[in-house]
Amino acid sequence: MHHLVMRRPHLRDLPPVNPLPPGYELRLAAGDDDLAPLAATLTAAFDDPWDADRVRRSLTEAPDVPAVYVVAWRGRPVATASSRWLPARFPDAGVVHWVATHPEHARRGLGAALVAHVLHDFVGRGHDAAALETDEYRIPALRTYLRAGFLPDYEVAGEDHRARWSAAMPGVLGS
Repeated sequence: MHHLVMRRPHLRDLPPVNPLPPGYELRLAAGDDDLAPLAATLTAAFDDPWDADRVRRSLTEAPDVPAVYVVAWRGRPVATASSRWLPARFPDAGVVHWVATHPEHARRGLGAALVAHVLHDFVGRGHDAAALETDEYRIPALRTYLRAGFLPDYEVAGEDHRARWSAAMPGVLGS
């Protein structure tokens, strides 16, 4: 079974990158010092083990990831999102990749700020659209993506995802 896919068919009328709460800073990942905190954030957010080597392979040194952004709290990354380029799969689109917020810093708008920032990054890279992969149980993330102008893609790699989207929407819409 494939991840759900969402697409933003254009990069007009992008959401603003809202100011972060005091003490937080949005910036590019800054080398080896950010690897361990990024691994801790991704592990906590996805309940999947990450270490510095996986962060390097999947993000900071991945040839298809031109930028890894973080939100740092007192200099330490606690949220992240990346700009990815997968022309074989999404030829006209930048891909929002590995959006994560450490649970201790959730519900502060960090994910929304990162997603908006990555969308603006795509404009600078000449993309015309955006895409992302997610899962139906990531309800706060789905809300963030819908607010940022992403729409569900109902068919992915020959799989019909309408039932999965229908099951997720009551939670997304708060009903």
